[in-house]
Amino acid sequence: MDMEVEEGLTPGFNLGNLLAALSTALDFTYHGLAGHHRRVAHVALEIGRGLGLAATDLRQLYCAALLHDIGAITLREKADLAAFEVENAFEHCIRGRDFVSDSAVFAVLGDVIATHHDRWSGTNPSGLAREAIPLAGRILHLADRVDVGLEGRAGDILSRREPLLGRLRELAGRIFDPELVAVLEDVSVRESFWFDLDADFLPELLETRAGDLLNVTIGPEELLGIARMFSRVIDSRSTFTYRHSALVARTAVQLASRLGFSEAEKRRMRVAALLHDLGKLSVPEEILEKPGKLDSAEYNVVKRHTYYTYHILRPIEGFETIREWAAYHHERLDGRGYPFGIAASGLSPGARVMAAADIFAALIEDRPYRAGMQREQVTGIIQQQVRAGALDGDVAGLLLRDYADFAALKDAAPEFSTRK
Repeated sequence: MDMEVEEGLTPGFNLGNLLAALSTALDFTYHGLAGHHRRVAHVALEIGRGLGLAATDLRQLYCAALLHDIGAITLREKADLAAFEVENAFEHCIRGRDFVSDSAVFAVLGDVIATHHDRWSGTNPSGLAREAIPLAGRILHLADRVDVGLEGRAGDILSRREPLLGRLRELAGRIFDPELVAVLEDVSVRESFWFDLDADFLPELLETRAGDLLNVTIGPEELLGIARMFSRVIDSRSTFTYRHSALVARTAVQLASRLGFSEAEKRRMRVAALLHDLGKLSVPEEILEKPGKLDSAEYNVVKRHTYYTYHILRPIEGFETIREWAAYHHERLDGRGYPFGIAASGLSPGARVMAAADIFAALIEDRPYRAGMQREQVTGIIQQQVRAGALDGDVAGLLLRDYADFAALKDAAPEFSTRK
C-alpha cells in the first residue's frame, strides 16, 4: 500500500520539502541537533536500492526513516536509544505508530515504525519474527543501528567501518535479517557511502537522491493532519501541556474568525498554532515539568524554542506566513519580546492573534507550579500585558469580551496525551 499522496495537486505543499524540515525537530538531543533521522534515511535508501525496491516502496521507506523515532518524546529516552543494545526499545515504537495514525499521509507507516526494533529471531511484542516483520521495519532496524554503532566509536569514519560491520555480521540471523546485512556490505563498499554519513551536506545530498520519490504535493487537509501529528508529539512531553497546542489553535482560529480572517487564513492559523511550539522539542523535560519558577539559565533554554520553530519551518516553501505566525508568539508590540525583538510595525494581525491565544491558553491551563487561573486573574494579567505594550489591545479585548466562549475551549480541546 502506498501513502495517500497525489502528484501535481495544486495549490499545496511539497511533501519532501515539508517532511525534511519537520523531521529536523525530531533530532533534538541533550547535545543539540543530532541529524540521526537523516543518516538513517541515507542508509535505509541505499539498502532499499540495493534490494531493487520499487519507487513506491522506497518512498514509504524514506518517509518512515525520517519519522522512525517520532515516539521518543523525551530527551532522556533519546539518550537511552543511543546505546547500541537498548533494554526497552519498543515503547517508543508503539507510541510512534499512534502518532502517525493522525496523518492520512503517514498512517500507512504505522506498522513499519512499530516494528523498527523487532529482532529477526522473534520474542518481540508484535509477536512477529523473520519475514513476517515488515521489510521496511527490518531495514530501518539495521540502518538505525548502523548510525548508533558509528556514533559510539572513536576515530575517523573509515576506521570505524569494519568493526561495525563485523558486529552486525555476528548479530545477523538473531537480531538482524541476514540478507539485509549482506546487502549493506555490498552497498557500503564505496568510501562515499561512509563519507556521506559524516558530511555536513547530507541534507542536500538526500534532497537530490530522494527528490523524485517525494516530488508530490499535499493539500490543506493532509497538511493539517501532519501538523496535528507533530502537535501531539510536542504536547505529549509534559503532563501539563498535553493539549496546549490544540487549545491555542482553537483560540487563535476563533479570534481570527471574529477579526474577519478568510477561510484560507484561518486554515493557516490552525496549522501555525499546532506547530508554534515545535522548537520546544529542544527543551529538556526536567525544565518543562519543574514544579517551581525557572532560574535564569533554564529560562534562557526555553527562550530558544521560538528561534528553533522559526528556523525549522523556514525551508518549507509556501510557509512564509505560517512560519511568522507560529514563531512570533513571544514577540511584543514594544519590541521587548523574543527571540527577534520585533516591534509593532513588524507584527502582522496574525502574529498578534497567536501571541494573545498562547498567553490566554497558558493562563487557564494547569502548570507544574500552579493550577489554571480563574477569570479575574486572567483578566487582570491580560489587561496588564496590554498596558505594558506586550499584547494588541483590540485582540485582547475580544478575548475578554467573549471570555466564557474562549474559556470553554479548554474542555473542547482534544486530550492527545499518550504518556504512560
